[in-house]
Amino acid sequence: MNTPKWIIVIVLVLALSMPATPVSAQSPATSVILSPPTPNPGVVGADISFTLVLDVANIVPGVAGVDIYLTYPPTVTPNLAPPGVVEPLLDFFGPSTVITVGNFAPTTCPIAPGGPPCIHLAAAGPAQVTRSGAVARFHFLGIGLAAPAAPACFSLLAPPAMVDANGISVIAPPALPAPQCVPIVTSTVTGIVLRQGRPAPPALGPGSPACSQVRVISEGALIFGPIPTGVDGGFILAPFPPLVGVQTLRAEYPGYLASQKTITIGANGPINVGTTSLRGGDINGDNKINILDVGMIIAAFGAPPPPVPVGSVLGCPLPGPGSLDPVDINDDGAINIRDLAIIAGANFGLVGPTPWQ
Repeated sequence: MNTPKWIIVIVLVLALSMPATPVSAQSPATSVILSPPTPNPGVVGADISFTLVLDVANIVPGVAGVDIYLTYPPTVTPNLAPPGVVEPLLDFFGPSTVITVGNFAPTTCPIAPGGPPCIHLAAAGPAQVTRSGAVARFHFLGIGLAAPAAPACFSLLAPPAMVDANGISVIAPPALPAPQCVPIVTSTVTGIVLRQGRPAPPALGPGSPACSQVRVISEGALIFGPIPTGVDGGFILAPFPPLVGVQTLRAEYPGYLASQKTITIGANGPINVGTTSLRGGDINGDNKINILDVGMIIAAFGAPPPPVPVGSVLGCPLPGPGSLDPVDINDDGAINIRDLAIIAGANFGLVGPTPWQ
């Protein structure tokens, strides 16, 4: 099976020849460095990156090529989105850098057959006698596991091969660079949803603010949820597959205006969005509290609401027509002055969704 490869060529924009750096009396030396990954901690579904830096001193006739194998753990995967798993940098070889990249699955890495997956990187350019600079930046995605795992660690499988402009080996680094590790965290979202007219936590039982529905929406499309809130109104979203980027968090309940908030997942790991309180009175679900909703309360005033269905999710009535009667705004089992006061006394004229506050 052919190994997939990507060839990245940076067009020569400067002369291939570069001014030779005067050779000092110091001994020749080479080293390779992996920078600490960022961000730290890494986030499931978000980019994790670090750079490969070469440092050479007094290497005559100069380092014109380097060849490395980088291994990575199962908690990450190469990020193939632009700029790709390997982003060429010009700090070491300059603008005429040429890089070829191979991505090998587990057990197929040529330098460690049967072992972990690896990235093979070969870079070449004008020979450098004394220079320190970055050759490439690696990009990975945190993918997470079902169970907690050790931090993701990146390391070279063997000392890099270095050659001069004639393809002849030059002095290799005396030691491998230190592995670079980063914990991978799940981009969880937590918060509390209360409802107007319901007792606040820690009240339990029929008066508790449980069973509001929390969901995540991206560009109008549902991408996660709904998740019901608990007896204290609390919720936790632990997305898998992960949600990354700018999203809309929305909380809903029949008879109430939705509340929503814009959040960014993937930058800082776990997010606590705080508490919101849903405003009651949107009886007909048109996202407005107006005379139509008041009329529905008046028409049903004094009548008992229909029974709640037996079916439930985590103890909450199943969503859908007839699952809850939105006319009984506060779910106290009666349509009375309490419902009328909520709609006419405080919320008349409101339009949703309301800010998360």
